[in-house]
Amino acid sequence: MMDKKQILLRAAYDILTKCENSHYVQDTAAVRIFYDGADCDGTCLREEIAEELGISVNEKPLEENTNV
Repeated sequence: MMDKKQILLRAAYDILTKCENSHYVQDTAAVRIFYDGADCDGTCLREEIAEELGISVNEKPLEENTNV
């Protein structure tokens, strides 16, 4: 059985793969995946990842974050 971090990483991988394999540019918020018993989009996944990492959903990306 996968732990929460593995589930979230796999879900992120699935969204990125769906976006990459699409014939047009997709917004990750519009791409739906199913994991952990629920239907989710990129926004939902981002919130769950932030919670798991213990960061705010408004945290800047690493290259913009001077506190890392």
